[in-house]
Amino acid sequence: MAREPTTGRAQVVTTKDFNERVKRLLADKPDPRKAEPKTRGFKNSKPPVKE
Repeated sequence: MAREPTTGRAQVVTTKDFNERVKRLLADKPDPRKAEPKTRGFKNSKPPVKE
């Protein structure tokens, strides 16, 4: 699917070609929707009262 520029100008890329390239690029990456939420590193307690 690599295109050789013959005129030195930008080549037209169809939406189908673009989508196929994106699918190939993202094929080996993990799915971001499956990421687990991070646990928070702080406690929900009241701060000490200063007198």
